[in-house]
Amino acid sequence: MSPRRLFLLPVFLVAGCRADHGPASVPPPPDPMVALPGDAAVEAGLETLDVRTSQTGGGSELGFTLRNKTDSAIEFCWSVEWYDHAGSRVAGSARAWHPAKLGAGAALPCRTPMPTPDAASWRLRAVRPDSNALTQGVSR
Repeated sequence: MSPRRLFLLPVFLVAGCRADHGPASVPPPPDPMVALPGDAAVEAGLETLDVRTSQTGGGSELGFTLRNKTDSAIEFCWSVEWYDHAGSRVAGSARAWHPAKLGAGAALPCRTPMPTPDAASWRLRAVRPDSNALTQGVSR
């Protein structure tokens, strides 16, 4: 092999290694049409009370009181999954997770914007604070 070929070979190897560490490691944004994951054990310990809708300067808003119906404290994150009149998930819904901690029997007033006028119903989703579900459901 000529000295020129030996010099080019390491350059190609280094360039090939560097190409593997690009933006491919960034996960794609979650699909808003995929169901939000929930933790059945956490959700079973919560109940929603005093559900109401209201108009704000930014549109319609859902309000409710979230109560811990267990005998011990619960630390969790909650979100709302929205559905239209046909029962389909509303695309582009704001899917922010809200951290919360409730003592036994304690209640927390909650508010969240309705994503569109098509939002006709909703479902509370709750997960543990260390859940990998918190990286899912983010709107695009």
